[in-house]
Order: sequence, then C-alpha cells, then structure tokens
Amino acid sequence: MGRGVTSCLVLLLCLILSGACWAQGEASWDGQLFQDSIRAQLEELDLGQLLRFAELLDEDYQELIPSLNWRDLLAGAPAPQSAGDLFLLLFRSFLGELRVSFSLLRQLVVIGILAALLQRLSSSFGSRMVVDLAFAVCFLVLVYLGLQSFRVAAGVAQEAVGSMVEFMHSLLPMLSTLLVAVGGVTSAAVFHPLLWALVSLTASLVQRLLLPLILLSTAFSLVSHFSSELAFPKIGSLLRQAVITILGVMFIVFSGFMVVRGAVAPIADGISLRTAKYLTKTFIPIAGSMFADTLEVVVGGSLLIKNAVGVFGLVMILCLVAAPLIKVLAMVFVYKVVGALLQPLCDRRVVQTLETMESSLVLVMIALGTAALMFFLAVTVLVGIGNLAVFMR
Repeated sequence: MGRGVTSCLVLLLCLILSGACWAQGEASWDGQLFQDSIRAQLEELDLGQLLRFAELLDEDYQELIPSLNWRDLLAGAPAPQSAGDLFLLLFRSFLGELRVSFSLLRQLVVIGILAALLQRLSSSFGSRMVVDLAFAVCFLVLVYLGLQSFRVAAGVAQEAVGSMVEFMHSLLPMLSTLLVAVGGVTSAAVFHPLLWALVSLTASLVQRLLLPLILLSTAFSLVSHFSSELAFPKIGSLLRQAVITILGVMFIVFSGFMVVRGAVAPIADGISLRTAKYLTKTFIPIAGSMFADTLEVVVGGSLLIKNAVGVFGLVMILCLVAAPLIKVLAMVFVYKVVGALLQPLCDRRVVQTLETMESSLVLVMIALGTAALMFFLAVTVLVGIGNLAVFMR
C-alpha cells in the first residue's frame, strides 16, 4: 500500500516537472520566434532610404534620432537625450542663428539711424526736396534688405516643406506595409492613397499659393508705407487674412479626415481579424491553434517595428522643421529688436515697415509650422490605428 502511494507521488511529481519544463521550453521558443520575426521583417524592409534622411541633419540633431536596429528594439533603448538637453540644443541653435543674423541687425540699425539724422538735419538744407530724396533712398534700401530677408525665409520654408514631403513619401509606404502586417488591411487601403494625395496637396498649397500670397501682401503694405498716394493697406491686410483662412481650412480638413477615418477603419480590421482567428482555431483543431498563436507572435513583432518606425518618423519631422523655424524666429527677433531701438528716433514709416516685415516672417513661420503639424498628425494617427486594430482584435 505504501509502495503504491509512493509510486503515485513520484509519477505526479514527474508530470509536474515535465509540464513546467514544457511550458518553459514553449516560452523560450516563443521568445526566439519573436526575435527571429523582428529580425526577418527588418531585413525585408528597406530602412536605408529613411536612414539617409537622418544623415542630412546636423550632427546635434542626429543624436535625437532613435535607433531602428533589432537589438535596440528588443532591449528597449532609452531616449538619446533628455528634455533639458533638447532645450539646450534648441537654445544653442537659436543663438547661432542670431549670430548669423547680426549683420542684418547692424545694417538695419545703421540705415534707420541715417534716416533719423536726415530728418533731424532737414532744417539745415535749403530745399526740402533733397531731404525727401535722401530719405526715400534710405527707405528703399531698408525695403530691399527686408525683402532679401523675406526671400531667405521663404526659401528656407520651401526647402523644409520639400524635405518633409520627400520624407513622408518614403515613410507612408513603409507604415502602410507594417499596418497591413498587423492586420490593418482596411486602414492601409483607405489611408495610403488619400494621405499621399493630401501630403502632396499641402506642400503645393504652401509652396505655390501661401508663400506668394504672403510676399504679395508684404509688397502692397510696403508700397502703402512708402507713399500716401499709392496706399493699398486694405489689399495687404486682405491677403494676410486670406493666408490665415486658407491655413485654418487646410488644418481643419486634414485633421477632420484623419480623425473620422481613424475612428472607423480600425474597428472593421479588428472584427475581421478576430473572426479569422476564431475560424482558424475552430475548423483546424490542432494546427489551427498553433498557426494562430504563431501569427500572434509575428503580429506582435510587426506592431513593435511599426511603432518604432512611427516614432522615428515623428522625431525626423520635428528635426526637419526645427532648424528652419529657429532660423526664421531669429529673423523675427532681429526685426523686433530693431523696431524697438528705432521707434523713438525714426519716422513712423520706418517703424511700420519693420513691423510689416516682422508680421510677414511670422506668417511664414505659421505656414511652415502648420504643414509640419499636419504631417506629424498623419504619422501619429497611422501609428495609433495599428495599435487600435490589434487592441480590437
């Protein structure tokens, strides 16, 4: 009797130990399959094209770009820099742009002081015409410098928008592919062609419509400051209001499309995937369950890669737009400082000219920032759609 009980206990212990070893082996197999799936998918994806965009950035900004290496993805590599380091980097970039813009500040101050001296010495000249002519020359030189700085700012904005569009055209196909890999077939079919068109349309509107409208409004305002007989203040303000209205409509339409589409498509994908998984396990009893579990591991790897690529895209957009925005912001700061220095000394027309150039540069910043914000929103929604589809499954 005692020998039988002992044999039963030994057999039960062996079954428990074998079950634990089997569970540990299965977990180890799942972990190895997860690593192999991530490494295989990264080898199939053409990440070189995305990484080449990172090489175009300054060395300081390259340190902010997250890694897409499979070992770093599995290890959960920490953020390269903290928020304090990022703020210091942006502040150093701003100071560097201010040093570059110091020559513009010096030229504007010299011309403004010269125009003020001509006004103060007007009583010493025999003819008022000489003073007016000299003031007109100074004013035209000031306008020329302002238009040159606007041309530089507009060129920087166009180049930044072009770079972001090229990056988005490289990023969207990859995100769509990864979205299909995690089961977002409907979402990828809906978003990919429409997002491609919306990104191209946004870039065309900013480069070919908004920036020329800002330049045209600046020209009308400067002409109004120069001569009271050729006053077009209403046209200049109307064009500025048109720019702001177009930017607002663009953002509302773009964000509305992303939110509405992003709320409907993942539900259909999640329901379809859940149904397919249920049918596979039901009609294929043993192999179907193994296939469904393996598919879960592969989808998990695809989800990790998709999120990593999405974070890479978000950081890249911020880095691509940071330097141009800081450059234009430094120009705006220069015009603010010059306007504050010359306001007690110069004629009202000179101060109004500086204010017009400052507001025009601010509009350029708003147009560039709005385009970057829409691209940022598009990548964020695409990443969130994949996560929601997996959650719904």
